[in-house]
Formats: sequence, structure tokens, C-alpha cells
Amino acid sequence: MHSNEERLRDYLKRVTGDLQAARARVRELEEDTRDAVAVIGMGCRWPGGVSSPDDLWRLLTGDADGITAFPDNRGWDVAGLYDPTPGTPGRTHVRTGGFLHDADLFDAEFFGIDDAEATMMDPQQRLLLETGWEAVEDARIDPRTLRGSDTGVFLGMARQPYGDTVDAFPEDGIGHRMTGSITSVAAGRLSYTFGFEGPSTTLDAACASGLVALHLARQSLRNRDCSLALVGAATVMADAEIFLEYSRQDAMAPDGRCKSFSAAADGAGWADGVGVVLLERLSDAVRNGRRILAVVRGSAVNHDGASNGLTAPNGPSQQRMIRKALADARLSPTQIDLVEGHGTGTPLGDAIEANALLAAYGAERDRPLWLGSVKSHLGHPQAAAGMAGLMKVVLALRHGTLPPSRYADRPAETVERSPGALRLVARAAPWPETGQPRRAAVSAFGVSGTNVHTILEQAPEPTGTTPAAEPGDRAVPWVLSGRTPDALRDQARRLLADLAARPGRSVRDIGWSLALTRASFAHRAALLGGDRDALTAGLRAVADGRAAAEVVRSGTSGRRQIVFAFPEYGGAADRDAWAELVATLRDRSPGFSALYERCRTAAEASLADAADTEVDAQVTAYAAMAALANLWRSCGVRPAAVVGDGLGEIAAACAVGAVRPEDGARMAALRGSGGDPGAAAPAVAETDAASWYSAGQATELVLGTVPAGHWRSAPAGSEALEKAFAQWDGPLVIWFGAPGGTGFGVPGGKEIGLSGGTEAGASAEVPDRPGAAVVIPGARCGDAGDPLLPGLAMAFAYGASPDWRAAYDGIGGRAVSLPTYAFQRRSYWLGRDDREGPDAPEGHDDRDHHDNQHAAAAAPGPVSAS
Repeated sequence: MHSNEERLRDYLKRVTGDLQAARARVRELEEDTRDAVAVIGMGCRWPGGVSSPDDLWRLLTGDADGITAFPDNRGWDVAGLYDPTPGTPGRTHVRTGGFLHDADLFDAEFFGIDDAEATMMDPQQRLLLETGWEAVEDARIDPRTLRGSDTGVFLGMARQPYGDTVDAFPEDGIGHRMTGSITSVAAGRLSYTFGFEGPSTTLDAACASGLVALHLARQSLRNRDCSLALVGAATVMADAEIFLEYSRQDAMAPDGRCKSFSAAADGAGWADGVGVVLLERLSDAVRNGRRILAVVRGSAVNHDGASNGLTAPNGPSQQRMIRKALADARLSPTQIDLVEGHGTGTPLGDAIEANALLAAYGAERDRPLWLGSVKSHLGHPQAAAGMAGLMKVVLALRHGTLPPSRYADRPAETVERSPGALRLVARAAPWPETGQPRRAAVSAFGVSGTNVHTILEQAPEPTGTTPAAEPGDRAVPWVLSGRTPDALRDQARRLLADLAARPGRSVRDIGWSLALTRASFAHRAALLGGDRDALTAGLRAVADGRAAAEVVRSGTSGRRQIVFAFPEYGGAADRDAWAELVATLRDRSPGFSALYERCRTAAEASLADAADTEVDAQVTAYAAMAALANLWRSCGVRPAAVVGDGLGEIAAACAVGAVRPEDGARMAALRGSGGDPGAAAPAVAETDAASWYSAGQATELVLGTVPAGHWRSAPAGSEALEKAFAQWDGPLVIWFGAPGGTGFGVPGGKEIGLSGGTEAGASAEVPDRPGAAVVIPGARCGDAGDPLLPGLAMAFAYGASPDWRAAYDGIGGRAVSLPTYAFQRRSYWLGRDDREGPDAPEGHDDRDHHDNQHAAAAAPGPVSAS
């Protein structure tokens, strides 16, 4: 009986615990489904030379629009297409629109795509690759760190007839015809190129495509199908068919401009455009310390159903969609300040939309609902229309400004006669203060009857989760890289222009962001200046392709094998340098300090009665070398080999794990006092911490592993050491001697060179000769900068991959906005008689590069670092 009662109690306890766990999981799931989504990055190409979000804001708040004449680089018969009479078969009475005049340009090499495939690819796919990369970089994330992640891709795009009229395709490109043209490949290509493993889909909901893609991405994020979502839409008109059809219907504005919600509205105007945003669950974005651009609070999608026509807009359906989106956001109509309308500029469509907005938002308002449309600036970018409106609203929320709509000085009758409930934004104005977060909504309607409405809110205030930093603006190295030498120079130019435009950022934050938020490529530069002026001067040198002091550049010989080199103690000449370095690094690095103190304590315990200055100096030198090498390893730089000379032999053995740091300290103490360091050497086990080289005798080892019971290194200048270094083709040697102290005598050395190698200390540009060794210091002292970071930056310039987050531990820094990658773009377009494309000279770019200051758009370097 007693046993049964105990079993029953145990069962009830277990059931109660399971029930509590189930309830907790239900609450967690409910919170997940309610979790808002943060916009954390954006990339774009819009008419008017817009190649960044900042460009878009300048266009929206300036006096110009993005409407231009037909492009002359797409193979269109521009003169033959025109006829001033609407309805003329096969002709258009409109010959202006919003075009991306450089839509033929693409950096195929950056994405690992050959010229033949690039030519066959729909330019929409090409531009989505570029803007997708830029959106991730804009989020201050190195895109290659997301390889293998569950990041999702959700795209809106309609098929364009790119290449459909071409009689014969290039022989080496025909195999790419299918993947280059079908829309389903667009999202898959981004996922494949960037290495994303989350959901990936392309949809076509006509002009609602971009916001429908965003709606699906929100659901995927909230269901935890993905942790990040790249959402975008693209339209690049491959031919003029839409102009011919709407000219036949006489449904286009004669000047090609959308006069949204205006009494002057006289038809639609067509445009290209590409926009991509990166999304993350708001809770994760806050936890990860992201810069949040805006918050997506709610969204809804519906269809007109069996309405008054397949392509006719339906007011009641739009009202239902708005109310559903408000419910999803858990907001009332009066909490929305601004609506970015679809607003194509057709009098009927705009009137239906305005009436729906009045019905859904207008009741019980004590202040006007502001209304505008980005199409008045850009034209109608079709599948990308909703993404253009979304980006405009995100920028408006961030700037706290209501951006104007063009032609709003004469509102349409529907807006004009509303009793103050609906008002067009005729000129830029501060966002109205309501005591609540700024909120806005964006609408998009597809010609097939799909409606979508998205509600956004201003970003929450930062929570102070950025890394702790020392006070003041401490100088740190700046590192840059590019896939090609030209890209490296252009990257420097872009950063120079950015520094001039936004001068207030700290040197440290820029260095931190360059190191941690940008991908690394084969052609690299390290700027080692001690202050802002010196760093900027180095940047100008890189931009101009000049050699300069405190600039290290390389890139032609690929990654180098890394060798840690530990020299003999240099006597009194080294003593003060070691003391200064130790004093600096003990304050800067807890890891350095801990290992250094362990070594000192072990040495002092073994020589308790000795009080010899020379002994103390040698122990200090050994302990500093061992702790400094350990600091490099903790920063992700690990040697393929080690070599030591004299006292450095002991540090080398410690570096590969052949002896414990404390045992090495006791050996150094005995050596300094004139004793035999071998007397303190333990029987050591073999280690595979680094590669090693045998001179043919088990007792004479030069690099790396020490077999059990043996400890000896070949002396400097020996044949064994010559053979050891001969196996490396141009190694990168990290020299762990006293800063400014004596050189390391190694084969063929000049000062601290190896076999014709070059010292890359504080010198000017170092030639990157194949086979030439490069020696860099493990630490620098004597200036206001950090003693470790310059060496790591130089190692980076020669192909190493430091763990920059570990390197900046204790120094701090925070992510700041930087220019995106400088694409080196070339022209690709099927069926164009004057095609320059891959046959053009290297570096050729025939576009006016409207944004020369932006140095040719950013590029994804998905496939490899080099």
C-alpha cells in the first residue's frame, strides 16, 4: 500500500512537471508568433542614380526625380519605338521612365561567375546578388560569416523576356539559358552563392510581390524556420513591351511620371528598381546588439476575389486587408501617422485606394493621416514597388521626417474633400509628436488582385549592448581588402569619401568595424598610422596606388605559412624594451598578464635565493615571449612551424606545447644564472601543435615537435635550419623579439630578414615577391597605439586570418556604418549590337557612373576569400 502511494505521488509530480513545462512551451510559442521583426540592413538600386539608402533619401528630399529617357544600352530601337499618337500598334507615345542605366553592369568575377554565364543571366538576378550582399554589409555583418546558416531568401520578381528575341546564343553560354532566365532560380542563386541553408523562394504577385515576400519572411522568422531573412524584389525591363501595351490602352502619363493622389494624375509611369532588406526577429536583434532600422509590427495579404474585374482594384478588399494588418500589429487606426500608398497615378486606382484608406483609417481621428507615394519620384517599379515604399518609410522613421510627394500641391478630389482626415505630404516636415513611437504603413496592389499592407514602427532605443571600450579615441589599425587591386583602391576611395561625409566617427570604431564587419579578400592593406591624420594619409596612398609610410599592402602570393620565431636574449639592449612591453600588455590583456605571472612565479620559486639582475631580465624576456606568442594564438594566428635561438629555443618549445610555460621559466632562470637549462627540462611528450622538421637525427629537431626525453634545437646558421626554411615558400615570420631590440640570426638574414626576406615593421609598402619571406614584429611599443594590433594587421595584409573579436577584447569598439564593397563591374547584355561586355578592356566601364563617389556599388564575395 505504502509503495503504491509513493508511486502515485511520483507519477503526479511527474505529470505536474510535464504540464508546467508544456504551459511554458505554449507561452514561448505564443511569444514567438507575436515577436516583431526588425529591419537591420538595406541595399538597393533605384532610378536617379540611387545605389544606396542614403542616395534614396537624398532623392526623396531633394528637388529632382529619377525619370529619364529610354536607355541606350539594352538593344532597344529607341527611335523606332516612338510614335506621338497613343494607340499606334507596336509603338509608344511615351519615351521616358525610371531606368537603371547601368543595369548591364555586373562584377561577375567577384561572384565566381564566368563571362558566358553572366551574359546569359537575367540582369534582375545579377542585381539581386549585388544588393543582397550590400544589405548584409549594411547590417554590419560580414556576409561570409552566414555561410552554412539557416538564413532564408524571399524574393518577389516577374520573368522578363531577357534574350527572348536573340536568334543565336553564345556557344559557351547556351547551357546557362534556363537557370539564367527562370524566376525560381533567383532566390536559389542567392542561397547557393552566399551558402544560406534556410527557406528560399521566388514569387510573382505582380506589383505586390516585394511586400508579399516580406509577409512570408515574417511568418518564417516567427515559426523559426530561419534566424535571418533576406527579402527583396527586382524589376529590370528587358524590353519595352509594357510601354507598347499601355500606350495601346492610352493609360500612361505622357511625361512618364506618376502623379500619385494628385489632381494632375494622368496615368502610370514605368520604372526599374531593386531593393533588398535583411530581417531578424526583434528579440534576437536586440540580443545581438544590432543597429535596428525599423520594426515590422504587422502585415496582411488578401485577394479581391470575384470582384468587378480581374485587374480592377477593389476598395472593400483593401479595407479588409488594412484592418487585418492592424489586428496583426495589435494597433488601432489612430496609432498610424503615415501611409505610403500604392499610388500609381491613375485617377481611378488612386481614388479607390484613397477611399479605402479613409474608410479604414479615417474614423475617429483627431489628427490627419499623412499620405504619399514613392512612385512620384521613381516611377512604378512594378514587382519592386512595395520594396521601394518600404525603404522610403524605413528612412522616414529613422530621420523623423515626413518626406514629400511630388505633385502634392494639388491633391486629388478624393483627398481634397476628406474632412482633414487624409492629407498629402507636399513638402518635407518633422514627424508629428504624438507621445508614441512613430508608425507608418505601406500598401501594394498587384494587377492580379493581390493586396498587401505592412505596418512599421520606429526602432526602439539602443539598449547599450555594444562592447565596452576604453575612454578616448585610441588609434587602431585600419584594414581593407578587395578581390582585385582595383577593388582595393576603390574601397579606399569610398572610405575616404565616407569619412568626409560623416567625420564624427571615432578612429577606433572605424577600425573595429573594418575588421569585424567586412569580408576579407586576397588583395589587402593595413594602415598603421598613430592618429586620424596618419590613417587618412595612408588611405589616400592606397586609393592612389602609392607606397607610403605605415602602409602594408600585399595580395599576389596567396596565404603564407606562418612561422613563430624566438630570438636569443639581447642583453642590456633588450632589457628596457621588454620592461616597457610587459608594462603595457599587462594592463591591456588579462590573458597575457596571467601567463606572464605564472612564468615569473615559477622562476622565482626555483631560484628563491638568487637576486641577479641578469637572471631576472632573462626570465622577463622568456615570460614575455611565451605570453606574447600565446596572445597571438588566442587571436587566431597559429604557426605552421616554430624556430628558436638561444633563450628563444625555450620559448619555441613552449609555443608548440613541448614544455609547460612554468617549466620553461625555470629553464630560463637556470640559463640566466649560468646553469644548464637541461637540468630543469622535464621529460616531455610529443606534440602535434605545429609542423616539425627533422634534420635526420632524433635528437636534432628544428621546428615544432620534441620527442619524449629530448630537447635540442639546431643553432642559427646551421645546415639543418637552412633545410627547415627551404621547405616553406616565402613564409610569414612573426618575430617575438624585444621591440626595437636585436635581430634574429637566421639563414641568409639581413637584420630580421629570412632568405632575402623583407622586414614589414613600420616600413613603407613591402613588395610581395613570390618566395620572399616577410618578417613582422609580434609587438610594437613607443607610440600611443596598441602594441599587438599593428602586428595582427600586418599579418592580415599577408594572408593571415586573425580573430579580430579576440584581438579587440579589452580595447572595445562598436560597429559603425561603412561603405559597402566596391564592385568592379563590366557590361553584359544579350542581343545588343554594340555589346562591350567581356570583350571590353580590363576595367572598362562605359557608364557615366552617376555615383562615381560611390565607387561602383558593393559586391558579394560569396565563394571564397581570394
